[in-house]
Amino acid sequence: MAGSRLHRVEGLVLKTSFWGDRDVLVTLITRDGSKLNAMAWGARKLTSRKMGHIEQLNQIDVTLYKGRNMASISQVQSMNNFEILKGNLERLSESMYITELVDGFAMEGNSNPGLYELFLNCLQVLQNSNINQMIVPFFQFRLLCVSGHMPELLRCVECGQVRDCLRNRFCVELGGLLCDDCKPRLARVRFVKDETIGMLRLFSSSLNISCPSINTSEDIYRELRAILDESTRFWLDKDVQSSDFMDQIRRNSREQVHLNYK
Repeated sequence: MAGSRLHRVEGLVLKTSFWGDRDVLVTLITRDGSKLNAMAWGARKLTSRKMGHIEQLNQIDVTLYKGRNMASISQVQSMNNFEILKGNLERLSESMYITELVDGFAMEGNSNPGLYELFLNCLQVLQNSNINQMIVPFFQFRLLCVSGHMPELLRCVECGQVRDCLRNRFCVELGGLLCDDCKPRLARVRFVKDETIGMLRLFSSSLNISCPSINTSEDIYRELRAILDESTRFWLDKDVQSSDFMDQIRRNSREQVHLNYK
């Protein structure tokens, strides 16, 4: 009978919280894209082998025991620890930001396989590739898409007309571009560059979830981030705490590169 309560899942560790002196509450996003909390009883004991496997960002294969109130971790094995990613401060800061967004958008009992696939793909890019300037805005945009909030980039989000004047007016509250004739009174409209809208359309037209290896100017990067930061905050209805840390690390890295070239 006990065996019927055991089930095996693959997941990525979003966060951990200490419970008392010995136990750890682990929050995962599973392969089906749902969020799951499970208790690792005794994980902090010196004799436990679980602690190294349940670190944040680890991809794990875990056997869970379904208790009356909460699942508990019976066995766990690391599939990928993303050690290279964790050893680079800029990549790690971007990963922490991405993880916080996933934690905010994923829901318990709500399947969304595309969210897990997107998250894993971006971690693999950060692990295996050179620093990709587009990884964070690409993730933000695709996160909106897999969560059902894809911005409208081909027609006016207000009147539905396809017009040439859709290039420069974006409204986060309405979820896309506006034509010149539509002027919503209560929604904020942001004027953006053609290149920024072009980059968003490139993200949108991607047939898979792989981040394109494209560099752009710092102005376009900042404008992309401004639109997508505001969009993710709008749907989360709260600030993303790790955003400031990530941006500070990125600025420090760019300043160091500039100094090295002097």
